[in-house]
Amino acid sequence: MRANGKLRKDSQQFRERLVDGAGELLAERGTRFSLPDLARHTGVSTATVYRHFENIGEVHQAFAERTLTELIDRLALAVSSASGSREMLSRACRTWVALGAGWGKAATYMRRPEGVLERYHANDESIGRLFGVLRGVLDALAAEGEIPEQDHDYALLLWVTLFDERVFIDLLDSTNWSVSQIASVLESSLIGALRNRPQ
Repeated sequence: MRANGKLRKDSQQFRERLVDGAGELLAERGTRFSLPDLARHTGVSTATVYRHFENIGEVHQAFAERTLTELIDRLALAVSSASGSREMLSRACRTWVALGAGWGKAATYMRRPEGVLERYHANDESIGRLFGVLRGVLDALAAEGEIPEQDHDYALLLWVTLFDERVFIDLLDSTNWSVSQIASVLESSLIGALRNRPQ
């Protein structure tokens, strides 16, 4: 059954297992693996993998889409119960770094050639959802006087650039900082930059 069909629950769970395996292989060896490699890694037959994915590009796309969807959903949940704008920001930053520390190495191989603003202005649905969550935090910060009014494109690009998964991996690999420390440092860097926006 192909990915664009309606999957039964057990089939969907099996597909998620394959995507999990793809994430592990991406972290280990980048994009240098095939559908038979994925089958061996997950302990299933190659024919079974082909029932879910026609080619390795579909696997990469499934992993990238799931990762971004998880990030958006978790960010939205994290900020929804915050009591003020700074708590919204802190929760968003901690959530982003915690997730990125888990799938960041694999996700570095899934980067698109287009810029994030280019994708946003081309009406990319996932980037639109991500920016919608982040914009809500930025607007709350401005409303409470934590930052001046912002050019949204600049502020959103700044946030996404600072919270690049490659930054998380570099800091985790080269320092003894914890996920919480990395989130705190990046949050401070972000709020400082937003308070000193270009005129």
